[in-house]
Amino acid sequence: MKVDRQLILLAVSSALVLVLGTVAFLQDGTDLLTAAYKAVQLFSTNSGVPEGDARASPLLEISRWLAVGAVSALVYAAARALLVHFRTTLRIASSKGHAIVCGAGRRGDALARTLIKNGSVVVIEIDENSPSLGELRNLGVFVVIGNALDAAVLQSAGVTRAKSLFAVTGSDEKNLSICTEVEDTLNRNCELSAGLESWAWRAFILDRMRSRSDGKSKIRLDSYLCRATRGLMMEIACKAAREPDLRRRGVRILIEASAVRRQELIRAALVTLQISGDKRPVLELTSVEPGEQVNFLDRFPEAGLVAEFRWHKQPASQAFPEGNGKPPDFAVFDLDLDIETLEAAERFWMRHRTPDDHVIACLDEDDQTGFLGSIKTRERDFRVANLMSFGVDSLTQFDDAVERDAKICHAVYFASEKKKDPTYGSKSRDHPEHWADLSERYKDSNRLAAAQIKLARLVWDTRGDTPGLEILTHLARSEHMRWMAEKAMDGWRWSGPKSRRDDDKLKHPLLVPFSSLSNPSKDKDFDTFLWALDLTRTYMEELGLNSATVESALFGQEVALRSRSSTEPCS
Repeated sequence: MKVDRQLILLAVSSALVLVLGTVAFLQDGTDLLTAAYKAVQLFSTNSGVPEGDARASPLLEISRWLAVGAVSALVYAAARALLVHFRTTLRIASSKGHAIVCGAGRRGDALARTLIKNGSVVVIEIDENSPSLGELRNLGVFVVIGNALDAAVLQSAGVTRAKSLFAVTGSDEKNLSICTEVEDTLNRNCELSAGLESWAWRAFILDRMRSRSDGKSKIRLDSYLCRATRGLMMEIACKAAREPDLRRRGVRILIEASAVRRQELIRAALVTLQISGDKRPVLELTSVEPGEQVNFLDRFPEAGLVAEFRWHKQPASQAFPEGNGKPPDFAVFDLDLDIETLEAAERFWMRHRTPDDHVIACLDEDDQTGFLGSIKTRERDFRVANLMSFGVDSLTQFDDAVERDAKICHAVYFASEKKKDPTYGSKSRDHPEHWADLSERYKDSNRLAAAQIKLARLVWDTRGDTPGLEILTHLARSEHMRWMAEKAMDGWRWSGPKSRRDDDKLKHPLLVPFSSLSNPSKDKDFDTFLWALDLTRTYMEELGLNSATVESALFGQEVALRSRSSTEPCS
């Protein structure tokens, strides 16, 4: 805003010079065209006054001094801009280990604000009039104006010395291209995050990530919306896990959202709300658009294995009228406009006895605006969640606990398989040993498993008088449902009895209830989380676990301990 006022002042003073100067010369009997020409000369050293003529009218004197002021202000602004440019260039040139954010939109702005707390940040933005740039500069963020697809622009941002780069422009394809360019030619050691908001793009790219000549790829596919909805649903899952009644019967959740947001919320709900063993969560979907149900079930044919879907054409206020039956345990609203979201959440909250913090309005406004802090003034009210905060917090997970636990999950899995088969890791279908060599899809799978471990610990710690073996079996059933939900929401289908897994056709024989699994397959569900509970051998034997499961859990604890003490688990 400060720059805009200066430009306005400069434009107004220049216009006054032209108008007043033209009028002054007209008073001397000059024709209009000549008077206007002489007024323009006031901005030059000639000043529009004939040489040797010391007389000048007061109006002309005012015009001349205004012209001097306008030219001086212009020179000062240009010199200051050059100084800032050179100073920024020098500081970027001396930076090392900094973060680069490509794009200063809502994601890039919020991400830069988060990253600047931990080190230097450079933002690349193609639009020099982007409204966020001024505030980012005031926070100490270095700004480079240009197209991040241009290698020269990336070089000017110090990409060869950067520790991480986040491509969050408005184009998924452009984000992927930027990261590919950096990985291929500019900085192979840079941690890369390509923002892909489209689920279709993420699903298509995950298994088709082109590897470098050394067989590795450091590009991580990130979605602000996907991670925001996961973070929100994980909070809901943690609340539900603390309530024995919800653990026993399963979570029933209402989702009223725009079509794109609803799909991400459904995906997040299915992979995080599996806390009730074989009992599926119930999803009440309101304001469903024509054809939306058919398209969803066509894309995810096995989703019914892990959730009960109830599709309603009416909005929540009509699908669940006041006093008519028991309302859902949780209600999430995320419509296109924030005010629509607030109104829908308030109507539902006022008409039902659902606990205040179980009714959630998901807004897009950034906390920096102060908007979220100004709307909640009542002592009792529904909850307002900032999806931007959820998304940005998750986008910076390179050093997050979930990322570390995900690496430990992979280390435990690989070591367990290696123990069973010393040649594991050498066959084409085997997972590689090192985390960096793992495909992005399986990295994300480990992240989901790591997040579920948090719930397993919570359920175990709040088991009360429930027998330990019963809780562990419950957790194993829940883990199998979570795994099936992950597969179902990636488009996998059941391959049929006695059929083999087909990765290319997305078919799997284990998309069946836990009770239908073989004992070795059931043991794998125990192995996923049991090591993380840190149970002693004596205690596990007292619970009645078989010796193979006990040994696997103890082995997992050893591997996890080694991984935690390493600066880079699994590598």
